[in-house]
Amino acid sequence: MKIRYRGPSGTGSVGVSDDVTVAELIVALEAQIGLGAISVKFGWPLQTLAAHQANLPIRSLGLQRESLTVVPLEGGAPVAGSKTVAVDAQLAANLSYGSGEDVKVDMPESHTTLVLRVMPDDGDCMFTAVGGALGGIAPLGASATPEWTPAALRRLVVDTIRRNPIKYDANFLGSTPNLYCARLLDGMWGGAIELSILSELFALEIYSIDVKTGKAYQFGEQKNYEQFVVVIYSGVHYDRVAEAATEGAMNLVEFDVTRWETACNERIIHRARDICQILHDRHYYTSVSDFIVLCNECHELLQGEKAITHHARQTGHSGVTEVADTTV
Repeated sequence: MKIRYRGPSGTGSVGVSDDVTVAELIVALEAQIGLGAISVKFGWPLQTLAAHQANLPIRSLGLQRESLTVVPLEGGAPVAGSKTVAVDAQLAANLSYGSGEDVKVDMPESHTTLVLRVMPDDGDCMFTAVGGALGGIAPLGASATPEWTPAALRRLVVDTIRRNPIKYDANFLGSTPNLYCARLLDGMWGGAIELSILSELFALEIYSIDVKTGKAYQFGEQKNYEQFVVVIYSGVHYDRVAEAATEGAMNLVEFDVTRWETACNERIIHRARDICQILHDRHYYTSVSDFIVLCNECHELLQGEKAITHHARQTGHSGVTEVADTTV
């Protein structure tokens, strides 16, 4: 099985046997990440794996469903250059939250279940979440439907921005269109701008529901689109909501219903908010309002995701160093 983790150099997963112990897992993580001595945290509130748990199978602690947080211990030997990474990777690497696996809400009125499909932590989560709901449809003006990979959707968004320089100017994008497009093609995270463009391109309403607040942000509203999709936003990550017809199809993504008629949006959005409440209770979200970094190029001190992203888009600077919190 694969265990997901976050560390100073980014996110990843490590393959281990089904009966692996805590001690064996830590050794595997140390070998893969190259940080030397590490501390491994899990759950919410965060707990640290302790010495007396070394011989316990990780399944007895439910760790196979967790996304672990790996912290180098003093005296360890971090990989050279591991503190200088792209802005988006830096944010993801330093933020931890609970597990979104196995979250579902029954819908007895339709004998179906609304489920959360967890996307990989690879910087493409928003595009993967939306792209997986676009099967069988093409953007306006297109005659064929290619495979909607993250790369294909990034290219669509970039092409749209470049074709509409008046609408998507520096004031709208927060940086020059050329810089914005270059960063988007280079792996910049997708967000509200990209969701609004994809909504218009595919004539599709997109609901993005925030786990922390429960608020649903609607893209494409009042445009009389016939269908809608739902994604869940947890602060730095997007996942997809899907409807599974039977218990037997719960784990078969190919049978998912991922688009619904707008006439039934209240029923789906209500249950999607129930999913968000479960995720909120698991602390499957992160707040980056207090996250502080130093820009490696101009040495400006930045606090919060909005300030960091705005600075990167305005200046093109992408290297940051976390300012460590020494109060804990």
